Amino acid sequence: MLVAESFQRIHSIYDGSLRRYLGTTLFLFSFALGFYLLLKVLGVDLLWTLEKAKRWCEHPEWVHLDTTPFAGLLRNLGVLFGLGLALNSPMYIDSCKGKQGQQRTFRISCIGASLLILHLFDSFKPPVKVELLFYLLSFCKSAAVPLAAVAFIPYCVSQLLSQQDKKTV
Repeated sequence: MLVAESFQRIHSIYDGSLRRYLGTTLFLFSFALGFYLLLKVLGVDLLWTLEKAKRWCEHPEWVHLDTTPFAGLLRNLGVLFGLGLALNSPMYIDSCKGKQGQQRTFRISCIGASLLILHLFDSFKPPVKVELLFYLLSFCKSAAVPLAAVAFIPYCVSQLLSQQDKKTV
């Protein structure tokens, strides 16, 4: 909650255009990929710790691909991309920027629905047999989380509450 309160005060996050979010994501990804490929050409394997851990760990099944630096980078880039999509979507603008976004019922409903949906996201584990597929699905999952929590869920809750308001009037 402290992180959310802190970031709520940084307006450049909310005012950034989708183009800026996409550009930042692509720049960071291409820089990291370029650095990775340069080190690969120089003979440095950045995933060497994964192989050593699998070979020497008493429980090799505890060693996961999602603990690698590249997986962490893709998770963070996915979150950045998903947040950019969410904050620039009409769903976010319609539901959170208006008067309804300040109502306690709306906020509590969004929190409850978000906890449920985010629990479902957390239960999805990308397959690790094909690394490229794992990384792609990990990126997509990480992008879907802020998109759902920031735009999709508040929009759906807003629509449901509007429907209930129309029925009671």
